[in-house]
Amino acid sequence: MAKELNTDVAAEVNITARRNDTFKLILEVRDSDGTLMDLNNDNSLTNLPEFQAKMSIVSSKGENILNIYSFYWADALESTTSYDATHPKDRIPTSTQTGFITGGTSSLTGAITLASQTGVEGEKISVIAPYDYMAFQPGTYNYDLQIRKNTGEVSEIEYTTWLYGSFTLKADITQI
Repeated sequence: MAKELNTDVAAEVNITARRNDTFKLILEVRDSDGTLMDLNNDNSLTNLPEFQAKMSIVSSKGENILNIYSFYWADALESTTSYDATHPKDRIPTSTQTGFITGGTSSLTGAITLASQTGVEGEKISVIAPYDYMAFQPGTYNYDLQIRKNTGEVSEIEYTTWLYGSFTLKADITQI
């Protein structure tokens, strides 16, 4: 008799948002015991956050539409244009290029944060994209939210997808 082992911990969560509206998703993360996870630790060996995050929205054909990063994300993607070599520069998505939002510029209020939120008990993951980053074509896309756990040792870095599903962007009436 065959046994099955499933190491996929990702939860399917379908998201609907509105074009030209600020996108905000706040998640509470608990471990297998039901305890809120501490997501705001720096690794003592690297002084980088222990947990990092990236959310990607792609078309049904697999074309990147928008990537939303935590401030630190070790990713070689477009490293030649990166302002600090940890992720690409911020840029609004267009019909010809992928958008990136990192929270790495002082005037930007979007990106992913993994920390305690003011006035909210426990640790939260906040995924925020300003309205102008949500101006891509209405339709149904795919997305996932991946977490990078930095243990301080290259051989011990873990990537885990926590969420995935459809991302529906509805049309709006009022244009910006």
